[in-house]
Amino acid sequence: MTDEEFDKLIAQARREIRRQHIAPPPPPDKRDNSYAMRARHAESGACAH
Repeated sequence: MTDEEFDKLIAQARREIRRQHIAPPPPPDKRDNSYAMRARHAESGACAH
């Protein structure tokens, strides 16, 4: 693999990472912490499994 091919591959990988980035979960709700934790997991954490 040449340096040029390697650079092209790395650039493609970086674009793919940016495209698949998942936003962090919202902060917990202090009124109902157990419900908030499950909701955050369902909204953002479950897709990581």
